[in-house]
Amino acid sequence: MDNLGRSTEISILQGLARAVQTRQGRALLVRGEAGIGKSALIEQLVRSAPGLHTVRAVGVESEMELPFAGLHQLFAPLLDLLPSLPAPQ
Repeated sequence: MDNLGRSTEISILQGLARAVQTRQGRALLVRGEAGIGKSALIEQLVRSAPGLHTVRAVGVESEMELPFAGLHQLFAPLLDLLPSLPAPQ
């Protein structure tokens, strides 16, 4: 990963990727002011861990009042995997 002057954040992200690669569940929330490089950090993480499947959601002010909009963003791309879930699910 390029440093981007964010060695602490990059180290945390690399640790997260290593944990996931060893089948330890993890979630990541990145938040902050617009334009500070959140997307660049996430893109670097995704590029540095090509074997990982990533799912993302982005908060959009116009969807603020829609219930479950974030969950829809996360899970809609995974609906084709639904048949592979065990029956009780």
